Amino acid sequence: MSVPIGFLLKKAVGFVLMPFSICFFLFLLGLVYIFRQRFREAVAPFVLGTLLLYIFSLHSFAGFLIRPLERAYAPLDLANSEITSTAVKWVVVLGSGHWSDPDLSPVAILEEAALFRLVEGLRVANHFSESILVLSGGKFRDTQSSAQAMAMAATSMGFDPGRMILLDRPLDTAQEAQQIKDLVGKESLVLVTSASHMLRSMKIMHKQGLSPLPAPVYYRDKGEPEFFLPYPRNMHTCHLAIHEYLGLAWSFVRGQISLSQP
Repeated sequence: MSVPIGFLLKKAVGFVLMPFSICFFLFLLGLVYIFRQRFREAVAPFVLGTLLLYIFSLHSFAGFLIRPLERAYAPLDLANSEITSTAVKWVVVLGSGHWSDPDLSPVAILEEAALFRLVEGLRVANHFSESILVLSGGKFRDTQSSAQAMAMAATSMGFDPGRMILLDRPLDTAQEAQQIKDLVGKESLVLVTSASHMLRSMKIMHKQGLSPLPAPVYYRDKGEPEFFLPYPRNMHTCHLAIHEYLGLAWSFVRGQISLSQP
């Protein structure tokens, strides 16, 4: 399946605006000044790049960025009688990353976020025993789609493949929402995705006329104390947060969400 130019352009712009990329370009600018023997001008980009690298690597700053996204919806409480009494027919797990490697098990090829999403999807689907598990996500830079990779992992963990439906063509959340609407119509569903991605996903789903029960997982901010020591994990959290803010802006510009939606 060919990848649309717009999708690749969106990926490229997002990459340029990520924390590590910003720091890298500042250091690169500093090196250019050094090679041109403009040593005084090289100081500013090196100092700014180092400062930003430190800030992006702090838990407090990463939490500040991602907390509003992750706390937009509470985790799905299956002990809640109101939720338990709901006749859920569909449990939808949105796609995430993987990389196929024949030397690894189906579970091991999934990236961390994909594994969290799948496990939550299985938990919810096992609770609603009559429900159907919908695994979504297309193929990008791999021999199989995200949906296929998660399906193989779910089957290897004992889930009945007869209760699974794969949506293996969508490349982004808007495409996933459209195909989910075509599949489920007005029937009840639970939506599983990363906590930081849930706000954008719900807004896009609402725009399509869907009203899913949110089941956010893969929380990056858990209220850990700040020790002012840089950690790479925190930079990754900043990356995820900025990716989502850019995604919200892009979705708004494209008319896929509106500010009046919950």
